[in-house]
Amino acid sequence: MGDIKLLAAATVAVLLVGFFIAGAILVTTRGGGGVQCSTQLNIGLASGVRDNLDHGPYFQTGGGDCGFWLALQNSDIVAYKAVQPTGCTLQLKLDHWACDSRTVPVSGLAQYPISIQTVNGVDAVIVNLGTVPSTSNAG
Repeated sequence: MGDIKLLAAATVAVLLVGFFIAGAILVTTRGGGGVQCSTQLNIGLASGVRDNLDHGPYFQTGGGDCGFWLALQNSDIVAYKAVQPTGCTLQLKLDHWACDSRTVPVSGLAQYPISIQTVNGVDAVIVNLGTVPSTSNAG
């Protein structure tokens, strides 16, 4: 009898978690205007971000169409827009960036401004998603 109660409780818990996740997805994906980007996004401790970037660029979500690739360019942390101004989606290939299967030089990639700010006594990487990104020739 105890096993049946445990099994029933586990089933109810799994269903509740599933409903919660489905509800969260519904709330975040519906709406006429789409998801708005945050003005500023704290990516984390500057030294930690830089250490992670020593292993190569990585994708970071900013919500909606505000995702970006963090990378190092001339030893500086940069945030390349995942969706470039022309509408193509930036992809990291083995040794180059591509948009719509075309190789794009880093000089042609739109970026979000990045700053290092002291937050709670530590240096943090802040990506300014509210600023219009620099334009590019990426296509």
